[in-house]
Amino acid sequence: MKHTLYGISTGPGDPELLTLRAVRTLEACHTIAAPDSSTAFDIAEKAVSLDGKVRLPLHFPMTAEEETVRTAHAQIADLLCHALEEADTALLCLGDLSLYASFPPVAALVAESGYPVQRIPGVPSFCAAAALAGVPLASGNQPLQILTWDSPDLASRLTLPGGKLLLKCGSRIHALRELLRDLHLLDRAYAVLNCGMPGEQLCPQLRDLPESCGYFTIVYIAP
Repeated sequence: MKHTLYGISTGPGDPELLTLRAVRTLEACHTIAAPDSSTAFDIAEKAVSLDGKVRLPLHFPMTAEEETVRTAHAQIADLLCHALEEADTALLCLGDLSLYASFPPVAALVAESGYPVQRIPGVPSFCAAAALAGVPLASGNQPLQILTWDSPDLASRLTLPGGKLLLKCGSRIHALRELLRDLHLLDRAYAVLNCGMPGEQLCPQLRDLPESCGYFTIVYIAP
């Protein structure tokens, strides 16, 4: 029987938001893999002892160049398959592994190589951000859009009915603020920086944003 690759969602950053299933799986796995630039190892280690386990850092390039990404995914899948020859392996994913994550294409390559893959869901960062802000994301029959800064036709999407979530917009947050001002949506927006992580900050008004906002910045525009 071949060993299993477990995709483990770590949630937004607070180790107390790891699910019980995630914790049990981490305790059982021999090898723990994670992107080398992420804080996923730190999150997991605060919930589970990693002593005696093999850590496998993986390099996921931060680029939109498709050939570079495909090559990296193939190399990462090879490393995971090599680890799976020895034991069950967990691949940590910030947030939830089904949402704007690098796990799905790598998992597909591992599965094509004949290894079973299981996915463990987690708490999405925007749900944790809504809890911090104390507001609902959607009520009744209201729609909810999940967007990024480079979503097609962003300006027109922001004028559609319902709430809007913008993820991974930290580097463009000030440009987004100007766009929301132009669309007369600024007073309906708030931001959460580094949700669940050190430096967590709620900005109820986008006018009060700090000069620099990190990658893990979430903006919500209320209906």
